[in-house]
Amino acid sequence: MQDKMTTTIEDIAREAEVSISTVSRVINNSKAVSPKLKDRVNEVIQKYNFKPNALARGLVSKKTNTLGIIIPDISNIIFGSITKGINSVCEKMDYTLIVCESGGSQEKELELLEILSDKKIDGVLFAGVNVNPTVIAEMKNKEYPIVLVTREAINNEGNLHTVVHDNEGAVYDAVQFLIEHGHKKIAFISGSRDDYSSGQRRLDGFQRALRENNIHEKDSYIQYGNFSFDAGYHCMQTIYEENEDLPTAVMISSDLMAIGALTFLKTTNLQIPEDISIMGFDDIDLASYFTPKLSTVRISYFDEGVKAAKTIFKLLANKNYPASIQYIPHKIIRRNSVMKLR
Repeated sequence: MQDKMTTTIEDIAREAEVSISTVSRVINNSKAVSPKLKDRVNEVIQKYNFKPNALARGLVSKKTNTLGIIIPDISNIIFGSITKGINSVCEKMDYTLIVCESGGSQEKELELLEILSDKKIDGVLFAGVNVNPTVIAEMKNKEYPIVLVTREAINNEGNLHTVVHDNEGAVYDAVQFLIEHGHKKIAFISGSRDDYSSGQRRLDGFQRALRENNIHEKDSYIQYGNFSFDAGYHCMQTIYEENEDLPTAVMISSDLMAIGALTFLKTTNLQIPEDISIMGFDDIDLASYFTPKLSTVRISYFDEGVKAAKTIFKLLANKNYPASIQYIPHKIIRRNSVMKLR
């Protein structure tokens, strides 16, 4: 017999003189096993202080009690909040969450989907960068359920289970807020052109708000970044340097970019919000600590993670659970970086 550190389910079955399936049934308490056999197996388990791994426990139940989440950047506080929300549900359900970082590479995302499949994962929450036809086709081929979280496919292609915030509607409401404060010369610092959910959808919301209020969209007022502090700094610098007629307000697709933009403006002779109002998106903790405090769109990414996790557990209980897009509410937060024009 092996020592306690290397004891396997096969060793337990051999010494108890039963099948591996019987040991799994005892461990999972999944099917009736005679009291005599159960006592014999438990005696050997206790003798070696055997703690079965997830795969061993899943031989009969077909479950490993593990979920995976694929995110582009583990250091990003948005994905951190989503992951904490998901994990809060996993802990209640006695599940372990495996966090995988793709670095924003589609090739890596596809590789991770395959790795998680090899690990017999029960389900995956996908927060990759771009849910395109290649990624959708790969998802459809997997034996485990997948829920998109904070991402959506173009035109809901593939009819995938999705939990996200209304990117277009949230930016539309934020720009309406600026317009109601008297602003008509409004610039926009967007996310990446290749990011449908957080890039294109937010740009759509900006453009719709201008269109519905008969406000001219000025090309030089629109810049594209990658949601980072540096991107916000340099995009704001470009708007400042390339426009003699400056905007009176700037809608920015993330709080980190907004703080970068505010940092650049502090190098000029412009005052915030007296000369230019700034509106962010996300409502990260730093938004209320920065000077001036940042007006923004609040998204509860923790709640988004919770809803996504609850959705995947519904799928695990019923594989025919109907697919839908579930939107998390947003809220406009007014602080010191936006001023009403007189």
